[in-house]
Amino acid sequence: MNRFACLSALALILCATAPAWPATPTALDPGNNALYKRMVALNGNVNSYEADVHLDVALRTFPFISPSLDGNVYYKRPNKEAVVFNTVPALASQFKKVYPRIDPPEQWSELYNVSSLGDANGQTTFRLVPKKNGRVQHLDVKVDDATATPRTYTWTYKDGGYVTFVQSYTMQNGDYLVQKQTGHVELPSYKADVVSNFSNYRLNVAVADSVFENK
Repeated sequence: MNRFACLSALALILCATAPAWPATPTALDPGNNALYKRMVALNGNVNSYEADVHLDVALRTFPFISPSLDGNVYYKRPNKEAVVFNTVPALASQFKKVYPRIDPPEQWSELYNVSSLGDANGQTTFRLVPKKNGRVQHLDVKVDDATATPRTYTWTYKDGGYVTFVQSYTMQNGDYLVQKQTGHVELPSYKADVVSNFSNYRLNVAVADSVFENK
């Protein structure tokens, strides 16, 4: 289980400008990469979870509002995840529609052409280029060499936009759980700064499949 309690639905939580990377990434087979294998092995005892989430959003485009949202996040093995906000549907949908999906590392080789951009400051950067044509040009993931936890995600879009976030973790029963995400969304029609805090994790609880419908 490699979700690190990180909801794709909350991947809007981000910070910084789009980084510059080496021009020639080194292709690799994720299955033969030691760091990748450690990522896949993390949180192996977590089959499901539910947690509380609080988001502080600052829109940098019209209507320039700064709402706060509360809700719950859910995960169920192998790759079901959802966020349910305690707010009016219209407001909640505005923040869900731009969230990129975070695919688990064990699916990388199936969904992406994976390469390494090298190691710097104790972090290895993987570049993921989607095999299926879509909006995303590539996704860069910085992974902590010591803990094998993803620290930064940056999606670069074909229209020139990007979404990037950094995350920190807490440990519970030996598992790495995302505690905070901070980031920035820079899309042609949507710009925002977002800070998200996760708390009160309930691990290996029963989560109905209906929770994930239309999420």
